[in-house]
This record gives sequence, C-alpha cells and structure tokens, in this order.
Amino acid sequence: MIETDVALKFEDLKRAFDLTFQQPLVERGQELVHLLIVRIGTARFALKVADLAGLARAQTVVPIPGAGSGLLGIAGLKGRMIAVYSLAAMIGSPELNTEQNRWMVLCRCEKEMALAFTAVTGTMMVPRAELRPVSPGAPPHATDAVGSGASQLWLLNVSSIAENIVKKTGAPASGDTV
Repeated sequence: MIETDVALKFEDLKRAFDLTFQQPLVERGQELVHLLIVRIGTARFALKVADLAGLARAQTVVPIPGAGSGLLGIAGLKGRMIAVYSLAAMIGSPELNTEQNRWMVLCRCEKEMALAFTAVTGTMMVPRAELRPVSPGAPPHATDAVGSGASQLWLLNVSSIAENIVKKTGAPASGDTV
C-alpha cells in the first residue's frame, strides 16, 4: 500500500517535471501573476495567490442553524474562528459542488473568512499580458480568463467575493463597534 502511494507520488512528480519543458519560455522582465488552480466539482478556476492569506485543508465545519448565503459554518484554524463559505455558492454555481470540500483559502481581508472548494490542482505563473478580459458567460467575480478552449480558466477575484459577503451579511469590520 505504501509502495503504491510512493509510486503514484513519483509518477506525479515526474509528469510535472516533464511538463515544465513543454511550456513556453517567459522573457525576463515580463510581469508574472502567480495563480492557484482550484477545482469545484469538475470545473476548474484560478485564484491570484497575492489575494490569499493562506491555504489550508478543510477543517471540521460546524454548521450554523438557519445560515444562508453560502455560509457552510464555523471552523477553528490555529486558534481562530473562521467563517467558511462555499466558493461554488459565492460564484452563483452551487450545483458545481458535487463533492466534499477538502480545501479552503483564507481571504486577505479584515474578516476571518475562508472559501471552501473541492481540490487544489496546482499552481502556475502566467505573464500578465496573457490574461484576457472576461467574456459573456463568465461567472460572477471573474475578472479575467487565462488559457483557451477546454483549458481556459476563469480568474476569480477573492477580494470581490469577500467584499460581497460582508455587504450581504452586514457584518461590521474588525475593530468596528457593534
């Protein structure tokens, strides 16, 4: 069993190494955008790493009775309480969430909140010039597209999603008095 896991990991590393030689070279001086590629069900999306405060395995989420607006519940992470929202629900596609949320990204905002999704499929560095404006049919909070055809990914704006959550819930920002 352990030998099988090691063999699978080896094959994954070997495949990733080989793929680096198939990717085009990037000219020095080009501004690169670091992206985290995530999966919700079978759909893949990109998130800017610079917009994230962290990435964590999904913790036990305690549901809140009557919670709506995509709020899955509250989780404890490193001694802090984090409100966990469904990324699928936040982009208006709850039907995409066909599998268990195994990962979450912490939003870089004043609120302690995270967005949960199915899987992390990798990272990529993309020249900023290769980001294209969104086209009709893009999900809410998509700012750009990267790639083309079947490999196209929508780049989701995590800050916009977090601001929308705060606006919908009416929650005061950290340090505000209630």
